[in-house]
Amino acid sequence: MSHRLRKQGLWLGLLAVGLLSLSAVADVSLELKFREMGPHVGQAFFLRVIDVDRGAEISRLAVPEILSGSFELAVSGLLEGVSYHIDFFSDHNGNGLYDAPPVDHAWRIDLPNVQADGMLTFVHSTMFTDIGWPPSSDGVIEEGEYAHELLDDETGMTVYWFNDDTLLYIGLVSPGTGWLSIGFEPERMMLGANIIIAGISDGELTIEDHIGTSPTAHALDDVDNIIQAAGSEGEGRSVLEFVIPLDSGDEDDKALTPGSEVTIILAYHRSNDSLRSRHSERSTASIVLD
Repeated sequence: MSHRLRKQGLWLGLLAVGLLSLSAVADVSLELKFREMGPHVGQAFFLRVIDVDRGAEISRLAVPEILSGSFELAVSGLLEGVSYHIDFFSDHNGNGLYDAPPVDHAWRIDLPNVQADGMLTFVHSTMFTDIGWPPSSDGVIEEGEYAHELLDDETGMTVYWFNDDTLLYIGLVSPGTGWLSIGFEPERMMLGANIIIAGISDGELTIEDHIGTSPTAHALDDVDNIIQAAGSEGEGRSVLEFVIPLDSGDEDDKALTPGSEVTIILAYHRSNDSLRSRHSERSTASIVLD
């Protein structure tokens, strides 16, 4: 069922946004029109859509090269009543990475309380926003995707991380095809740690949020605070990427503070994906947040 609604126009400084509502359905689609982008022809362009309340990334798009000053993109999977950020940037210096403006040119559009399918037009401006482009939690870790990297000699696992003021993005690679895990801020061994444990079997990811219940045991946390996750396996190794809040408000999770050193525990199994099987290797290390 669909019905027509009147056209609405909204101006935000030099940002021209036109919203034309087309239908009232649970899943909302958005057509994005970019105009007067001539200064960025020949540059790569990246866009992502974020659920404001959950901090979850809904969609991420890339244009390898802007060919014209006018082009269109489409986003689907939005939900009625939800507010979104639309973050995008042009790789102005051509290094394939996000650099804060004015090195790269970046913008944010706030899309509050989405109600229906629509069209949005962005007209190029020099009112840039540092959007702090984070890694993509897609189960593939690209070179330079994360701000930081640690190779743990004891387990052979590699930890990648990036954080902003509210979220922690983790990439984890183990030298095995069984489960893998990382825990944050244990009191003693596993006790009190916020543990994220996952296994990838036949291309399917199983991931759980645990709490260390004793120095040698852990169990499901009553509240799952994993915002986003993906994983993959290949060439005898497992890859896990996930996003969690720095401070979930969960009494079983210790709040993590930007700029602080965080103790982590790492573990994996060489071949068993059962999250209840004993680890093959484990260790303790630390990372420093931005």
